[in-house]
Order: sequence, then C-alpha cells, then structure tokens
Amino acid sequence: MSVLACIRISTDAFPRETRFAVWRQAMTPLFDVSSPPEPETFSASAYTYLIGSVAFGGTQVDALAYERTPARIEADHVDHILIRLDFSVERPEGVLRVIDLGQPISLPLAPMDCLCLFVPRDVMEVAAPGVERLHDRFIEEPRSEVLAGLMRGLAKAAPTLDRMEAGAVVETLLAAFSISLASPPGAESPTDARDTALLRRAQRHIDANLSSRDLTPDRIANALGISRTSLYRLFKDRGGVADYVRRRRLRRVQSALTLPGETRRISEIAFEYGFKDEATFSRAFRRAFGYTATAAREAGARLTNPKIVGDEAHLHLSPPDRPLMWGDWMNKLGG
Repeated sequence: MSVLACIRISTDAFPRETRFAVWRQAMTPLFDVSSPPEPETFSASAYTYLIGSVAFGGTQVDALAYERTPARIEADHVDHILIRLDFSVERPEGVLRVIDLGQPISLPLAPMDCLCLFVPRDVMEVAAPGVERLHDRFIEEPRSEVLAGLMRGLAKAAPTLDRMEAGAVVETLLAAFSISLASPPGAESPTDARDTALLRRAQRHIDANLSSRDLTPDRIANALGISRTSLYRLFKDRGGVADYVRRRRLRRVQSALTLPGETRRISEIAFEYGFKDEATFSRAFRRAFGYTATAAREAGARLTNPKIVGDEAHLHLSPPDRPLMWGDWMNKLGG
C-alpha cells in the first residue's frame, strides 16, 4: 500500500533551549510568531498529510501569538484557505474557524489544539464561492457539523489511507465545503455571482496556458470575450493580472522541480514558463517562496525518500530540513 506522505514535527526531539526556535522556523512559511511567556518549558507538535490537492493535519502547542501581516503575505504569496477545527474545554467537539491566508490576521496569545485543512483558493472557490467573506469567523452548528465531523473522522483514518484513496477524500471534502461554508441562498448578488464565475474561467484559462508566450492581459481578455478593463477588475484583489500569472508560473516551476525524473536545468524549466532571464527568475523565486530554486529541487528529492517523509526515526533532522519540506508543501498545493 502506498501510504500518504506525512511530515511530523515535535519540539521534544530537540534540546530544550532550541525548541521554540524550531517551532518558529516551522511556522515561518505562514506566520510571524512571538516568543512564548515561558520559553524554557515550551512544547509543540504537529503532523501534516498531503492528500491530493489539500493538506490535512493536527497541532498541539503551548500558548503563542501568531500574526500574518501584509508584508508576510506579499513575501510568500501563499493564497490558501485554512479551515481550523479548534478544540477547548468549553467546546470539546471543536468549532470551525475560517482563515483566508491572503488576508492579514492576528491571533492572540493562546494555546492551540486543532485540526487543520489547507485548501488552495481555486479548489475552495469551486465548492464555496465567496469563502473569503468568512475570514476570521467561526462557523456554528448545524451547518458546521458536516465538515467538522469529516475532519474528526479524517484525523483517525489518515494513517491508514493510501494515495489511491486521496481523490475520493478530496471529493468528499468538496461536498462538505459546499454544505458548511457556501454562502446561503441570496447572499451573493447576481453581479457578484457572474464575476465569480468569470474569475474561475479566467483562472482556468491562465493555468492551461502558463507556458504560452502570448499569455498577456489582451490575449486573456480576448479569450474570455471581455474588455481588458473588466479583466483588471476581476483580479484587482489578487494583485493584478500580471502578478497573478507570474505567481502561478513560479508555482508551476516550483512544482516541476520536485517531480521525480525531472533532470532539466532549472533555467530551462524557468524559460518554459516565461522567465527569460535567469537572474530575474532566481530573485523572483526566492522572494516568492523564501528559499532558492536549488533548495526546492533538493527538498523535492527528500520528499520522494520514504526514509524521511513520515518516519519518526528522522525527527532528529536539523531544524531547516523538515520546516522547508512543510513550507514546500504549502507552496505547491496550488501548483
């Protein structure tokens, strides 16, 4: 059986004086983390499974404050929706919380015991258009229970699932998103609904033509049968059309670098996706992902090594290794 790839991080595997530093580095791909009140007793653990186009896992960590700033968003370009099921003494069954990683958020000092789903925005928008409006909100019963129940069940079943079953799991999650997170009937105006549908068409067209030299705003607008002004309006909240295309191309290159058997030079892959200058590409890649394209290729080699991925015997790996692999997963979800 080909089990799902899993990364586990536990501060217990490191010297006491370095445990918080290890955790902060693990969180760096998504959040800035403040120092804990008592760093000498700090403890945290997490696991993440890669299930098709989504990532699922659990976290238990002592009290910390997390922040995702505009500067962080601009630096990493991670544009996923995070669905958390937060457990507490008051709510032992858990309560759903939606966090749009494309928007700033400050999470106050508090311990965390939760299950997490990281979902690429384009995947989520198919099932729950307008989910960004739920940013930093809790979803209460009864609508939340379908997805919450599925997440609790997935936490138990994930260790026994294989990669052949990942597609069925994702389809089940999509159905749950549409029930628990979709806007109620009438919540979205006809104009908003048309724009959402048109944006999805534009995103699909861009993804299908990332290697085309003619992927310009004019060509995209012509393919969709709309004006360039309308196209710019659709992508206004996503940094603009050109920036969106550049980010998707970078993610496609990043994904290609982790493929088994991909032996082309990095510059050749970059050129295939529209980057004409190697130095410009290298700077853009590091700015987008926080590490070099060479490091991404090396991380990809580790991800295909079953002796490292999901193997608790390798928890002694130095702090840069496992967090880099986890950050790599966050970036490649939408690739």
